[in-house]
Amino acid sequence: MEEIVKKRKTPALPDRIWIKYGNWEFHTGEHKEIRDLSENDVTGIVEKVRSGLCSSLYLTPDEDGEMEEGFFQLESAGGDGLIFLQISKEEERTAWACFDPDYLDSDGEAPIEPSDGQSVIPMKCTMRDWELAAKCVEWYVRTGEPYPGMDWLKLSW
Repeated sequence: MEEIVKKRKTPALPDRIWIKYGNWEFHTGEHKEIRDLSENDVTGIVEKVRSGLCSSLYLTPDEDGEMEEGFFQLESAGGDGLIFLQISKEEERTAWACFDPDYLDSDGEAPIEPSDGQSVIPMKCTMRDWELAAKCVEWYVRTGEPYPGMDWLKLSW
């Protein structure tokens, strides 16, 4: 089932770091790991996303990088290209994705090459706003939840 969750008032951003593990690729290799995130790491990640220099990012609260506790995924075409954001909570059988209202009825695939080399990203689950993507990343790093200042496409199964 799909539903659009509308943006709402954004409360103050917590100071804590909720994420325990990150990778500059979607769960594909240890050589790009980010462990023991510090405030400087968070700032660096957010700035890399904000500037459009991030083509892939995987974040999870699990310190070993496993997906069971949920995860955040960003894949992009880089620069001013398309961005795919997804938050998955497998135990709740729920995921949230960014979306483009112009493509909601489309079955087309986005021209984004995912870091795992096999995922297919629907065109409807893309956006182009790097500033908003950076806010989503920082919110997830600190709360483990979708950023409330953006509309999301919620998927349940």
